[in-house]
Amino acid sequence: MSIDGGLRSIFRANLPHFHWQSIESGLTGGGIPDSNACYKGQEFWIEFKKTDRVKIASLKPDQVGWHLRRYRAGGRTFFAVRFRHVGGPRKGEAIDRLLIYRGRDAKELILHGLNVSPALSSEGGPARWDWRAVEALLLGR
Repeated sequence: MSIDGGLRSIFRANLPHFHWQSIESGLTGGGIPDSNACYKGQEFWIEFKKTDRVKIASLKPDQVGWHLRRYRAGGRTFFAVRFRHVGGPRKGEAIDRLLIYRGRDAKELILHGLNVSPALSSEGGPARWDWRAVEALLLGR
């Protein structure tokens, strides 16, 4: 599985009517999210992450700073996190959950990980995630 939990391609497959633009930020400013999308005049930025723990190890301070600056400027940003593990004696049952957090919650997310209440949570893997609810959240409905 990719470092983003396959979320970039999963979102594109399940929201094909959105205009998606991948961002490779090695040549641009630090902290810029993975993707920008637009649909029916609504534009947003989204950072894709994966984790099998409460903390999101790949979440970096420059990403938090970018999301908070964009929020203060009136922008709409999100973190989509795939919380997935195969289960076991210490972890319990297997999980494949999508959690979406608003960018304004970035500081809390880096400090407290998945203990922060998400704007959306959907269970059961990509085929069972509630894509209508995902679309509604991303578009501000």
